[in-house]
Amino acid sequence: MKWRVHLAGDTGELRELAAVAQTPELIIRQDDDGYLLESTRFEDATTPDEVRAGALTLVGFLMGATALALGPPAKPITEGAIETTAEDGSKQLYAWANSGVSCVVIAHATVSRTLPDGTVETIHPLEPVPGWIAAARRYHEVGDVLRQLGEGGRDWNSLYQLREKVAAAIGGDERIAARGWATGAELRCFNHTANSHAVLGDAARHGVQITEPPANPMTLGEARQLIERLIRSWFGGLRASAR
Repeated sequence: MKWRVHLAGDTGELRELAAVAQTPELIIRQDDDGYLLESTRFEDATTPDEVRAGALTLVGFLMGATALALGPPAKPITEGAIETTAEDGSKQLYAWANSGVSCVVIAHATVSRTLPDGTVETIHPLEPVPGWIAAARRYHEVGDVLRQLGEGGRDWNSLYQLREKVAAAIGGDERIAARGWATGAELRCFNHTANSHAVLGDAARHGVQITEPPANPMTLGEARQLIERLIRSWFGGLRASAR
């Protein structure tokens, strides 16, 4: 029995995901019924509820991966009906009212550039997404980070938690610096700013100023770029080691 999950959303966004999502773990394809999600996660399912549970996990990972690849969220992609095809070719559809399952991505994700020889190269910023989601199946820590990214938190507390998760996964700040993902000064400035009530007010991790505030605090935009760089570097290392 083959299970597929219908996806709804902006056709341009779905088209871009379909161009890169062609691994057994994550296949998005277009047919006459629209865009559908397939995955090896559904192979052992015997009921549509089990398929939906797997789809919820995958869509949660997609939310985080697309946010990491493309930046702040825009329009949602939503999970719809679940389709099953029997050996005789007959199909059945199962649907839930008010699904509430969504994945946020950015429109117009494809970028083209002209090389010196005149060749036009198409770049898909979403290309790493299937690899990240495959890593989430192998490493619980990756899935945890993708899930948190997918929830949309980009405040100082969320960023600090993500930074802690990366450091814990690879063995501490010293290894982050040794691998060239960030300097020790960057990490210290991030920590100092995130904890500084004098700089951030109620957005800080601490309610009172317990040390001298940073002389040159990090901006929230700089903090987001730093944490996203750490996550991308960590994920990239995991993909390289899996080859």
